[in-house]
Amino acid sequence: MAGRTKKNETAVSSAATIKNSKIASSKSNDSLTNEVKKTRSRKTIRINLQDQGMEWSTDVLTDRAIVSWAAEHSQKKTAAKDIQIYVKLEECMVYYVINGDTGSFAL
Repeated sequence: MAGRTKKNETAVSSAATIKNSKIASSKSNDSLTNEVKKTRSRKTIRINLQDQGMEWSTDVLTDRAIVSWAAEHSQKKTAAKDIQIYVKLEECMVYYVINGDTGSFAL
């Protein structure tokens, strides 16, 4: 009977050690996750072009280029992946290359 008691005490002690190590591990994982979340932040960049009393936002010009491209090539707007925009103020034109397809529209 005495042997069984010592064996049970060892098992209980081992179980308590495992439980404590899992709690400590869980706490360290939580703090690591919190550190990662704190370091990520998104920046908002907005560029406006101005010429001769007129102003255009690059967001608006990009949206117009995507809409124009989608209409010309019978594509969904979400299919536009590679977008390049060229603004020629002296011509009042916007030229674009979207997924290798070219096009333009007037400002």
